[in-house]
Order: sequence, then C-alpha cells, then structure tokens
Amino acid sequence: MAFGTNYENIPQGGGELVPEGFYECIITNAEIRKTQNGKYKVGFMLTIRNDIQQPCANRVLFLDIWRKREPTPADEQVDGFNFAQLMAVSRAAKIPSGQNFESLEQFLQALTGRLLIAEVRHEEYNGKPQVRVDSLSTAPAQFPECRHVQKQRPQAQNPAYGSPAPRQQQGYAQRPQQGYAPQQQYQQPPMQQGYAQPQRPQAAPPAPGPMNVGNLDEFEEILSSGEVPF
Repeated sequence: MAFGTNYENIPQGGGELVPEGFYECIITNAEIRKTQNGKYKVGFMLTIRNDIQQPCANRVLFLDIWRKREPTPADEQVDGFNFAQLMAVSRAAKIPSGQNFESLEQFLQALTGRLLIAEVRHEEYNGKPQVRVDSLSTAPAQFPECRHVQKQRPQAQNPAYGSPAPRQQQGYAQRPQQGYAPQQQYQQPPMQQGYAQPQRPQAAPPAPGPMNVGNLDEFEEILSSGEVPF
C-alpha cells in the first residue's frame, strides 16, 4: 500500500525535549527518595495528560524538592523539606487551605492523582539542554474533569539519581467514555498576580507563591556532589 510520510500526529520521544510552554498534568507519583550520596528529596512525577489536545501527551516531567541544610520551624513540620515549595505544589493542585495532615507521607498521598498546570523551560547543564519545571500555575485547570488513562510503562526513573519510583495504583484515572473527544485545545493560563514569569517579574505574592525551581543557589550542595537537581 502506498503512503507518504506525515509527522503531524507522531508523539515526541527518544532524545527530544518536551517543548517549552504550559502543560496540564496529573501527579502520578509523589514520594520521599534518597540519593546515592545520602541526600533526601521529595520527588514528584508529573504526567502530561492524554485526555485533552496538547503536545507530548503521556510524557513525564520531574519536580524535586530537597531537604534543607538549615530548616526553619515551618520546614521542620515537613521533615526538613522546603515548606514553602511544598505548599506551592499543594496550592497549584487545589488542596484546600487549612486542611490538616498527620504526616508528610499522608500529604504526598493526597497530592497523588491531582491536576495542576506546569510551565516547562529549557536550560543548559554541563553543556547539554535539560528540561525543568520552571513554575506551577495557581490558575484553575481548564479541563477539571479528568479522563486521563495512565499508560502501562516500566517504572519511571529520574536520571539524576538511582532507584526507580514504585508504581502507584491508578484508580484516579478514568477511562474515556465511548465517543468522547476533547473539543478544545489547552490554552496558556491567564496572567495572575503572583504567577511566575521569568521575563517580566511581578510584585512578590503572598507566601507561598508559585514555585520557581530554576534557582541553582538552592542546590549548591547538590551540585557540588555532581548530581543534577531536576
């Protein structure tokens, strides 16, 4: 059968980077992990939703929050990890303010399966382009009714360090109803006061603001040990 090449609907993969931009994601894993050098972080795995029309559906983004060397009293409530950054994830995932948790593990379990909007940017590390989650939007999801179907895949592993994340139960993923088709494409969320915009900084938002994880000063201890903090 004759055919012509057509790359329009071919998903990106292999060594291609997820293009810069905004993506509606679902948190498919959240857990405390230990690096090969003995340092601890909270690792989030964000999967780009496949139930709406947006590029790179099913691709995975990693977001890491590291344990602080000099934790504040607020940080001590979450086992020494950056409290403000964890609250930024929580706010982006629309966990109500004032909700109480018995432990950090319970908090991470509550985040798993929630939706958020992530901004992806590229930066160079050791001369090679890398993908990083630059910020999380406080805007509501444009498609709050999630019908994402989690693909079966090998256990995900962040190349920054060793052990793979355990696969989570995917009970939150709903199989699309027969004939279901998204009617709109994802649009960039409107600008809000406090939303991170690297090119045009705005006035400081009430703490905690949308998280920007591109400041390498937070990771000077990690970089000195040769690990990649994203």
